[in-house]
Amino acid sequence: MEYTIAHRTSYVYPDSVHESYTVMHLQPRSDALQFCSRYELRVSPDARVASYVDRFGNDVQHFAVLASHGALSITTQSHVVTLLPADPPEPVEATRSRLEADREVESLWDFLHESAYVQFTPELAAFWGELESPGERIGEWCHSVSRHIKSRFAYDTSATNVRSTVREALAARAGVCQDFAHVMIAVLRSAGVPARYVSGYLFRGNSTSNVLGAEASHGWCEAYLPPYGWVGFDPTNDLIVNDHFVRIAIGRDYRDVSPVRGVYRGSGHSEMSVNVGMDLLQTAQQQQQQQ
Repeated sequence: MEYTIAHRTSYVYPDSVHESYTVMHLQPRSDALQFCSRYELRVSPDARVASYVDRFGNDVQHFAVLASHGALSITTQSHVVTLLPADPPEPVEATRSRLEADREVESLWDFLHESAYVQFTPELAAFWGELESPGERIGEWCHSVSRHIKSRFAYDTSATNVRSTVREALAARAGVCQDFAHVMIAVLRSAGVPARYVSGYLFRGNSTSNVLGAEASHGWCEAYLPPYGWVGFDPTNDLIVNDHFVRIAIGRDYRDVSPVRGVYRGSGHSEMSVNVGMDLLQTAQQQQQQQ
């Protein structure tokens, strides 16, 4: 599938601010699962943008605006081709034995232990009482965890915030995609299954479909499941990640991959707005498949 994505983040300050520094994870990844053929970034006020690749292989941009300013806007335009199938198979061949025999696991320490927002708390231990035992067939078990989170948590944008931890999400039994992903990651890691956070976008497809989190940036979980490698699960919608998902960045949790973050001198308050538009490009091959 081919998509064009427009993402605009705007800040308005009640009083002028200065010496602002901003870091962005907004550039879609190019890897075996997708290809980003175009990425354009515009910043207002004008600023010189620098970039680097972080420890997780994400493309990161950053800039500073030293002069006084009362507003800041960041706009990106991307073109991405996704390569996953529309209906991925259940990872039935992923087993505990294969995971334990896989040498790659030794390099995945970050995705097996606690992180800033993913913690092994007493609340998580209590939540384990609702889940099936992982057993040998861990691929199917991962999907059952996703299904359980979807059925037991309410999607509520007012229940948590961007700094909420697994403890808070479990206490509320509600949250947004970020929280659903953090809970699943915590469960998988505590079971010895490497798991990481993925930020990106989710295409709604049919406008009548009941897809949550498709109006803005989205977040989900990837589990390392030999012989498949990394397999994506979206507990917000109980989906195995398919060609409707566009990946931007991967990390231990949301803190590693937040789309836009920064600091500045001046007013302690700001108003932020985020607008995301995602359109499907109908290629000749896709049109033939639909006929």
